[in-house]
Amino acid sequence: PDVPDGAFFTAPALWASQEEVAVIMGYEDGRFAPGDMITREQMATIMYRYAEGMGKDVSARADLSAFPDCGSVSPFASDAISWAVATGLITGDQGNINPQGNASRAMCATIIMRFIDKII
Repeated sequence: PDVPDGAFFTAPALWASQEEVAVIMGYEDGRFAPGDMITREQMATIMYRYAEGMGKDVSARADLSAFPDCGSVSPFASDAISWAVATGLITGDQGNINPQGNASRAMCATIIMRFIDKII
């Protein structure tokens, strides 16, 4: 309901939420929340779902116990964060995973470049 017709993000948001793609599910209340900052765990989840949708092997898992904040990873992002660390898409944030930390444009660009280099 919060993705208006004709916005610059409308077509990508609709594509990413299609059942056959489903890399972005939105929030439980049905919102897409285009103005929200993206968290590190949300970014990892998007990349994980995209890789899975491309038919890539997403079975790699890392032992997250080396990160003191590993217990703060949300359940929806657990497999994605473990995969992202195992594949090197996410290398940590000053010794932490920082799953609910905002992912800046620079962080997102780095994760996307790592995805292209390591996954595609």
